[in-house]
Amino acid sequence: MIAVILSAGVGRRLAPLTESIPKALIEVGGRPLIWHTLVALRYFGVSEVVLVVGHRRELLQKQLRSGFSGITLHWVENEHYAQTGSLYSLWLSRGYLGGPFLFMDADLLFNPFILAGLPEWTERSRLLVGPLDHDSGEEVKVYQEQGLAVAIGKNVRVQAPLAGEALGIISVAAADAPLAISLMDALIRMAPQTEHEELSQALCQHRRLWVEDIGHQAWLEIDFLEDVSRARQEVWPAIQQQVAAVGRQDIFADS
Repeated sequence: MIAVILSAGVGRRLAPLTESIPKALIEVGGRPLIWHTLVALRYFGVSEVVLVVGHRRELLQKQLRSGFSGITLHWVENEHYAQTGSLYSLWLSRGYLGGPFLFMDADLLFNPFILAGLPEWTERSRLLVGPLDHDSGEEVKVYQEQGLAVAIGKNVRVQAPLAGEALGIISVAAADAPLAISLMDALIRMAPQTEHEELSQALCQHRRLWVEDIGHQAWLEIDFLEDVSRARQEVWPAIQQQVAAVGRQDIFADS
């Protein structure tokens, strides 16, 4: 499976921090977010990653100028990152998406074992979902029926059980890859500013997206400056504790 990391956006809500660096280079635990993500992907068998870059792309390319051990990196540039959304960035990577693929935002910090089931995710497309601990209006909520995602969005209300909050990590099965690309084509033609949640919603409407419940494994989407502090002071220590509890501290070995 190939993974796509979406790192083109400016991250205006994280200003002034992201005026000088892309979100993927925000440091937590002494390492940039991109390092944490690549470590997790490599540990669970992903050997090929597409990085879609835009804002301050030269800094991310410099950070990874020597590559990343065990992973082949492909670079895709979104030249229109200031006028387009994350779905456009994903669409730009479509040339690499002939088989099963995983895509995610670059502003995530998560327990790597969230991806432990990845080798078995090739048969069904999956949407990773965690508990909805609070609803500020920013959380992307997921509704499901018998494990099948039926609706996703920040302001969606449907007559179906709430599954929880979407992490922003989606795996697309090989059988669904052509449909996903076709849906992206249509969505981009209508609105290049749209976010990748619209693709997830479209896959829901085609009844192709299944909920993957991560339980209480630690994670955080870093949207605001206060999230950076929380990531460093709460979420990263929680991740370390959870990984230590299963005796797999080796996952954070230097690369």
